[in-house]
Amino acid sequence: MNTYLIVSETIYFMEEKLKELRSGIDNVVTFNLQENTMDEVLEEASYFSMFNDDKCVIIKNAKFVGTSTKDSSNKVKEQAEKLLKYLEKENPHTRLIFLYNGKVDNKKKFVSLMKENNHLFIFPSLTKTDIKNELNKIVGEAKYKIDDKSLWYIINKTNGNFDLAINELKKIMLYYNKPCQIMYDDVLHLTAKTVDENNFKLVDSIIGRDLPNALIYLNEAKILKVEPSVILSLLYREFRLMLSSLILEKKKTSYSSILQELRLADWQYQKVKNNLRIYNEQEIKEEIVKLSDLDYKYKSGLINRDVMLISYIIDICS
Repeated sequence: MNTYLIVSETIYFMEEKLKELRSGIDNVVTFNLQENTMDEVLEEASYFSMFNDDKCVIIKNAKFVGTSTKDSSNKVKEQAEKLLKYLEKENPHTRLIFLYNGKVDNKKKFVSLMKENNHLFIFPSLTKTDIKNELNKIVGEAKYKIDDKSLWYIINKTNGNFDLAINELKKIMLYYNKPCQIMYDDVLHLTAKTVDENNFKLVDSIIGRDLPNALIYLNEAKILKVEPSVILSLLYREFRLMLSSLILEKKKTSYSSILQELRLADWQYQKVKNNLRIYNEQEIKEEIVKLSDLDYKYKSGLINRDVMLISYIIDICS
């Protein structure tokens, strides 16, 4: 059998196991059962290439294995039946990996089948002590050092969410940029306090073309379930302020009048001015058009939410 099921409430463990299972396979296709149908998944899985190359098909949001009563609809049952029929004669060159964030129903035939073949991987919820031990391990593997006080601060600030805690830890290590002792005062300074703060840091990183930090804050926004349209709106606002500022400056508008016109505090205007050192007027206009286009495509369902922002970030930071 070449089909697997990974179940975890923690994205980190899910992604680590996914890396292991897809190792050595270059051809990777990803589906999301909230946006794609099982028919599309199985059509891709059944396809034989001319050279019989191995392929990995990753399927997110496999709700048909869940315990929720919401997942017992006819559509979900139909998905499971089609998959079971495919497994009777699966493509040996395609590795199917289903991902589910929640609790599985062990009575369901597909779940039982995965368990019987040792292809079911379930990662249990972590206590705060478990999280501390895992973070300590990650710090040690990266050759850094951190005290318990700093670890507990990160854990408590992220409300015991392991994925958020790891992202905070990555930001801190990125700040130091080389193995060393992590200082408590730096942890206090660098750890994001709210969802809004993370959103603003993400936007600042994108506009500042800071790709490493932008990807970390993007991952955190995903964990916090921030709607992509929120980020698009914040980015659009910043570029619009930059363009408006340029136009007002060309008109030789006074400093105080610009603040009043744009409804900005002095520190906010200074931030806009700093951003204007990175972009010229034509680039700002192009970014505004790109963001408007992305917003339309996203709201019209014409673009995948998982790739939209990361594609934009890579493009603007390159």
